[in-house]
Amino acid sequence: MSLTASQIAVCLIGLLHVLFMFGELYPWGAPKIMGLVLRKWPKQLDLSANDQHLVAMIVHNAGIYNGIVAAGLFAATWVGPNAYCIQVTLLACGIVAGLFGAATLSKATIFQAICGAIALAAVIYFHA
Repeated sequence: MSLTASQIAVCLIGLLHVLFMFGELYPWGAPKIMGLVLRKWPKQLDLSANDQHLVAMIVHNAGIYNGIVAAGLFAATWVGPNAYCIQVTLLACGIVAGLFGAATLSKATIFQAICGAIALAAVIYFHA
């Protein structure tokens, strides 16, 4: 089975979401990593241990979301052209999440939106 350009683009975005998942699930349990992340935050946060635990649980939840998106993108790639609507939906949702993150969390999350938009353009272009 040879992959098309759009399938490769979708798989690359799936891999990106796998990286997001690992970044959001694993380092947050380690106090040193948590401290590094909080120091890089735009505003210094003075969080209690309970608040740090709550933030870690929220970030873990986002990690699970990214794992689900990656699984969906890989499954849609496996199915091929018949999963066009699923590919478009998942990529569009990733773009929205990247834009929302850039507006509310960190400008760096625009990277997610840009990569998703490139993959979405490839899917639409090569589907026609």
